[in-house]
Amino acid sequence: MSDLDFRVERFSERHLPLVARFSEQHWGRPRTHAYYQWRYLESLPFSNTFVAVADHECLGLVCALRKNYLIGGQSTSVLEFFDWHSLPHLKGSGVGIRVVRALMREGMRLVGVGGTADVHKALPAMGFQTIGQAVTFELPLKGEFLQTGLRRRLPIHVPGERFVLNAATGLWFRPRRRSFVGQSVPVAQIGPEVQELYGYETDYDVLQVPDAALLRWATTGYSGAGGYRFWYFTVDSQLRGWALTRLYETARGREGAILDVFAATPDVELYAWMVSEVATSLAGEGPRVIRARATCPMLQRALSVNRFRQGAAVPVYTFPAMPPGELRLHITLNHTDAPFRPYPATGSAAEFFIS
Repeated sequence: MSDLDFRVERFSERHLPLVARFSEQHWGRPRTHAYYQWRYLESLPFSNTFVAVADHECLGLVCALRKNYLIGGQSTSVLEFFDWHSLPHLKGSGVGIRVVRALMREGMRLVGVGGTADVHKALPAMGFQTIGQAVTFELPLKGEFLQTGLRRRLPIHVPGERFVLNAATGLWFRPRRRSFVGQSVPVAQIGPEVQELYGYETDYDVLQVPDAALLRWATTGYSGAGGYRFWYFTVDSQLRGWALTRLYETARGREGAILDVFAATPDVELYAWMVSEVATSLAGEGPRVIRARATCPMLQRALSVNRFRQGAAVPVYTFPAMPPGELRLHITLNHTDAPFRPYPATGSAAEFFIS
């Protein structure tokens, strides 16, 4: 495959039919005009995407969203990359390497979270550095999660086990509001007052600063992604932090996610209260599980005291490499494309491209 003739180009509107066909081949994602318009065209003010093309076909691509970070207290432009894929039969052709190299030449720091086994092999070989581990968490609210664990230990079914496990889940994992001298308020969108939370020295070395326009695109641009809610947390009438949650439908049922929780001067008690407030609200909507992710030890502890179960950890990558030493990261589900995954698999591309 090394002699494959292709070129790498920056994505523009003319590439959309090629990328749509690529998506149909590779992913179980929506195939509607609304989805493609939102995902690839309306995101252009915030995104950098490179595609490998040959003979009017997309062979591979990598996507990234432009973000602002505080790194060591300094404002830094960052590209959070994701959707790094090439057609399966082109493994070893150089397609994947070349689209990422194009992104690396943009002159901005790159940040990625997680990925496939191939990604975990390729990125270090290309000079990417692992700077931390993002731990996944889940709060099961339906007995099916306990039932899965029971099956691994006891392969036979026990009469009435689903009823018992549903009851046990409701008693043990059901989120409860924690007492705290503050108020939580749902808001339509974040305002400039949130930016002020990031305007001075924080407890983190690597921290994403929210962009109101990008969040508006992500949370309101495509209805199929589910319902989002922003939260403000105040103490003595002063804004102390904010959060973002999501409620969405899957083939297995409704799920919830705590996409982001941030406080300018956090501690475990404050984060535990913030988590309890948003988890309680989400639980009232009947999800089967609430998901979260955290690198911050204080937020990890806050999730645990709210009975979230700790799951696997995924690496956080960056390029170029940073000086050696332990970094305090604040990485959540509000990074790369995690705020709108899983995608609903509905619709047909034909309605968009037949004219």
